[in-house]
Amino acid sequence: MYLNKIIFGLVLSATTIAVTAQERSLLGTKATYLYTPAGVMPPPAGYAPVFVNHVGRHGSRFMTKAGADVAVLYWLEYAAKKDGLTNTGKELLNMTRRFLSIEKGNYENITLLGAKEQAAIGARVKTMYATAFKGNGVDVVTTFKVRTQQSANAFMQPFKDYKGTTHFTVTKETEDEMLRFYDLAPAYEAYTASAAVKQSLDSLEKDKRNSVAAAQVFSKIFTGQVATALAAGKEEAEVNKKKIVFSPVAFADNLYDLYSISGSFSEEMKRNNIPADSINFSIAFSKTSLQWFAFKNGASDFIEKGPAHDTFGVQVKIAAPLLVSFIKTTDSIVSHRVQKDAVLRFTHAEAISPFATLLGIRKASQPASSIFDYNKQWHPEEIIPLSANIQWILYTNGKEYLVKILLNEKPETIPVVTNTFPYYKWADVRAYYAGQLAKTGLAINGDTRQFLQAVK
Repeated sequence: MYLNKIIFGLVLSATTIAVTAQERSLLGTKATYLYTPAGVMPPPAGYAPVFVNHVGRHGSRFMTKAGADVAVLYWLEYAAKKDGLTNTGKELLNMTRRFLSIEKGNYENITLLGAKEQAAIGARVKTMYATAFKGNGVDVVTTFKVRTQQSANAFMQPFKDYKGTTHFTVTKETEDEMLRFYDLAPAYEAYTASAAVKQSLDSLEKDKRNSVAAAQVFSKIFTGQVATALAAGKEEAEVNKKKIVFSPVAFADNLYDLYSISGSFSEEMKRNNIPADSINFSIAFSKTSLQWFAFKNGASDFIEKGPAHDTFGVQVKIAAPLLVSFIKTTDSIVSHRVQKDAVLRFTHAEAISPFATLLGIRKASQPASSIFDYNKQWHPEEIIPLSANIQWILYTNGKEYLVKILLNEKPETIPVVTNTFPYYKWADVRAYYAGQLAKTGLAINGDTRQFLQAVK
């Protein structure tokens, strides 16, 4: 089995990431998960955890399909045959071949590091909130994508000795209003294809920094007559049954994709005795060009998955069904209608980001009037890295209930008054989020499918 390949080590410790905070900022949503222990903030006297409500992004992964990798390899091999690669270009060719050798047969899967990330999160949940796991049962829900199912299995590894029943559900692709709501809302599809979104993203493509950064990458890799021919934009190829014309910008974009994801399979490199520095796509970029491509990629995520220019736009409102699920499952515990220890959901960045915005988590809820200002407040590596997660931890003293809300295992402030941060009265939290739902047009007991079809 896939998980039998995993060596867990000390799953309670922080995931080791051999990059600085500045380097992580260049990886955006492909940053691997980094857990940093926060100071212990015990609940008020007499309160203990009784329920865990969790939604998480899948763990660090390979590429989801062949695309950028085979395109980069094609053009590097094309230039090599014509003696048109610089020494850096030749190094990149070898790196890309190694990259594809590791990717072979693994598209869509999480990596060994991704499984370790999930297992470590699961172990911390089990240890930190031990009193919640009384044996009443755990519900595990994943999307139909294999990477979320692998992530759920890894998360549950530390629960092998759990005494209760664990019920796994894989949602159907066309019926997943809770975890893939973004696929079921026509208005959201229209939004991502709208002139407003296209104009914002086109402004980045037309910015002179885009062509300058691409030219910096191009000049490091290609040389001679090949460079002249490629720069002229007349060279065509068929890659994955699609005809493509070489473009310095498109090539640099694809190379950035390889750069940003390559850190996810560091464990596979170790296993295959491949030196860590033998896949280092950063050699193709200057500092400024790398910063630009990271900025451009983050802008797309901000507009399509984040607060964009309106924190109550359709790109955020569509997360209402997930909020309904969190409220209803918490209600069922508070009212004693259901006995359950945890509900664990596994999904994608497209669900985590708008949910964080809808919850009013500050770092995820700051709009920008200009796309060029988005990263003054919104940083994808902090909000939706690989294995990103949001948790509601429910506490009780036997009479009243408090809830703690965490983003990537860090307590967050929400727009609700409390004298016991990070613990909020459940009644106050419920009232606030019921109000948020009302603004979206979805009632707590409303029809989520109908809502997604009608939301504007």
